Amino acid sequence: MKKRKSSDIKTPIDAKDKLSDEKWLKKELAKGKTAQEILGISDEEVEEFYQAARFFFEKEKYEDAANTYHFLVTLNPGNNEYWLGLAMSAQMCGDYEGALDAYEMTAFNEIESPIPYFFLAQCLFALHDSENAILALDLAVEMAADDSEFADLKRQAIQAKDLFLSKE
Repeated sequence: MKKRKSSDIKTPIDAKDKLSDEKWLKKELAKGKTAQEILGISDEEVEEFYQAARFFFEKEKYEDAANTYHFLVTLNPGNNEYWLGLAMSAQMCGDYEGALDAYEMTAFNEIESPIPYFFLAQCLFALHDSENAILALDLAVEMAADDSEFADLKRQAIQAKDLFLSKE
């Protein structure tokens, strides 16, 4: 993949015109189109943004990662990887409220995954909402069930709950 600079990615002139036509924009949204489709941004361009977001996260540039993931969820709110990336980035920035919202969207999109519930619990503990944090840990354990893929997460959720309850 050819490396591009952020200055290489431009909003097409016609996209700017389209966005200024509120009536047309409402009509397109009513058809169920994503912002990506409305703006005419290719899947390849979106993939470049996703790779940039992952790069920022891996390099611990969490604010840049959060901003890039926020752009991605705006383009395509149905992509759960973007929501999870936004949630994790926001959490690492200490924006626990924003992380909660994004983890909730992740859980909504993939209701049977224990991952968002586990990280929701972390944010809730950080916000001193221990009652809901315990409930989130219970959901993480329940969703992990006996799935070997989530065995470690389940163990951590049980340990976190036991640790918290032992301090009460």
